[in-house]
Amino acid sequence: MDLVRMQPPSSPLLRFTDVTRVHGIGPGRVRALGPVSFAVRPGEFVAVMGPSGSGKSTLLALAGALDRPTEGRVWVDGADLESLPLAKLAALRRRTIGFVFQDLNLLPGLTAIENVCLPLELSGERTRDARALGIAALEEVRMGDKANRFPDDLSGGEQQRVAIARSIVGPRELLLADEPTGALDTVTGEVIMRLLRAQCAAGRTVVLVTHDATHAAWADRILMLRDGLIVDDAHAAESTRPSLVPHQP
Repeated sequence: MDLVRMQPPSSPLLRFTDVTRVHGIGPGRVRALGPVSFAVRPGEFVAVMGPSGSGKSTLLALAGALDRPTEGRVWVDGADLESLPLAKLAALRRRTIGFVFQDLNLLPGLTAIENVCLPLELSGERTRDARALGIAALEEVRMGDKANRFPDDLSGGEQQRVAIARSIVGPRELLLADEPTGALDTVTGEVIMRLLRAQCAAGRTVVLVTHDATHAAWADRILMLRDGLIVDDAHAAESTRPSLVPHQP
């Protein structure tokens, strides 16, 4: 049997319930996160902010099924991650979750389209079908005309767009972004934020870790972490959110 939905379809796409993550044992134990509880509904854009060491990366790793909590439960797309064996966790990551990192992790020996298609092919998708889905994802981030370029032939912003295409290819619903604009200039960073915001308009859910308040302003909600705890969960004012339509010079 495939992943069993333990919650109704209308429930949040991502839910943390009394989640704590502790590293180490004995006197060396360090509480990296928690306890924290929050939910993110489908199509929502949530920014996670906080000082270094506040638990942002730990939260993202737990949301992406890359780590498991010491206590509490994490739900993704109706599945209780604690109840899933490793094989089904891997299947959920491939099918439901996309990752975008500051370091990109593009393979230099593969073209843009090959980088985007790789997760699908690793999941058993036929090459022809994977390529069709990959081209569609590249076109969604306005990189369809550079599908056959290698990463070294692309600018930093273009490489990040390829990384976003790889994260949304196929049926993925949850997009996790960890400081995706950290290595980019201001103008290019705004382009990336528009693309992430557009993913929510297309029905996907985005959780963004950022230290930049101007980037957090693109979100619907801002979670503020401090010492592993959520100290604020505020809805961003829609009137102050940047427009998806670029300003004309």
